[in-house]
Amino acid sequence: MATPTAPTADSDKQAQARLEVSRHACALFWERGFAGTSGDDIAAAAGLSTRTIWRYFRSKESCVEPVLALSAHRFIELAWQWPPELSLAEHMAAHMAAHPLTAQQIADEVSALRIATMSTSDPALRTAYLMVHDEMERAFVPVLARRLGLPEDHLTARLCAAAVTGAFRVIDEDVGHRAIIKKEKVTQEEALALIDLAIRDATNGRVGGPVSP
Repeated sequence: MATPTAPTADSDKQAQARLEVSRHACALFWERGFAGTSGDDIAAAAGLSTRTIWRYFRSKESCVEPVLALSAHRFIELAWQWPPELSLAEHMAAHMAAHPLTAQQIADEVSALRIATMSTSDPALRTAYLMVHDEMERAFVPVLARRLGLPEDHLTARLCAAAVTGAFRVIDEDVGHRAIIKKEKVTQEEALALIDLAIRDATNGRVGGPVSP
């Protein structure tokens, strides 16, 4: 098996460039709509050539993926640190208190919620949104396998990962609709309580709470 290579400065630079383009794309899609935004518009906003945009992304809708992936990657990193004695909601609350989001991270979360909301009625954005959640699901399988004491290829670990990421998607869409469309105030405590309830319901109580040593 080949040894994984460490990220290079060039790959980091390209990843950051893709993220900046993604931020512009998310803003334009929200302001003008997906159909009302062209690749040329995204390139102009990012200060790049249209050709460069299509080197970075396979399609217009895929431009949102780097922003959507930020919260997914942050969750997986957090999940690997999940102590057995805490519920997931408790761990998330403690982690958020110890590591509050920066202004840029909050802006990215708002953009992601906007895209999640738009994706319920736009098939192209839905495809990109679901692809990111599929990657999150695959990354979550080994986390749950370890927590449940199962092999990574065990069906239960895979089913629970699918159920949990599906629960997160439903909560994202619900909170996004309430906060973005209805302009309701959804507190962190309320969002975490919804996540806790959704995960326990989706996995019939198998995932979400503390585990015995």
